[in-house]
Amino acid sequence: MHSPLRNLIFDIDGTLMDSRRDIANAQLYVLRKIGVNHVTAEDIYPLIGKPLAEIFATLLPSDLHHHIPKAKETYVTYYRAHALDTTDLFPGVRTTLEQLHAQGIRLAVATTKSTATSARVLGHFGVAQYFAHIQGSDDIPYKPDPTIIQKICREQDWQREETMMVGDSVVDVEAGKRAQVRTCGVTWGALDRNQMVRLDPDHCIDRIEELLGIVG
Repeated sequence: MHSPLRNLIFDIDGTLMDSRRDIANAQLYVLRKIGVNHVTAEDIYPLIGKPLAEIFATLLPSDLHHHIPKAKETYVTYYRAHALDTTDLFPGVRTTLEQLHAQGIRLAVATTKSTATSARVLGHFGVAQYFAHIQGSDDIPYKPDPTIIQKICREQDWQREETMMVGDSVVDVEAGKRAQVRTCGVTWGALDRNQMVRLDPDHCIDRIEELLGIVG
């Protein structure tokens, strides 16, 4: 029998925030600067959540891979200035976080964004105060490596069996499994329900409000 869930760790992009247009627009800006004009936003959406180097390696032809370090720098600078152009919280996120927090569920964020950017964006939308720990991928491996989840659990003194990773992508579910915490896949981000179910998370939800029933 499972221990009660006391701790939820969230991905940001595609899970809490609908940020894909701003992310894709920043990557398209970089690609155009390099002279790559055939890529569309729809090509980029499935790649969101992966490390920047991996995304640009996928989008750029191999003879342009020497541009990747500069492409990453240009992306970070551009995205920082445009991260909130169209980004917003998904429906139900604010009230669900508020209710979870009020119920005593401890919350954290584990994202490929930097910690500073994550805190700034969560603060902009008025939800940063609900999180005990905001952890970006600063000098630690990207998901699906479990280090980011292990770091949160260690620093917050959270027990693995009382913790669940909530995310929209393959790397979120895989990171949770490798960290030996429970996993919850959401279907409003990178993957649809059929794709998410194939990853075999412990839970699969179509609305964030369903979390209230899972932890209840």
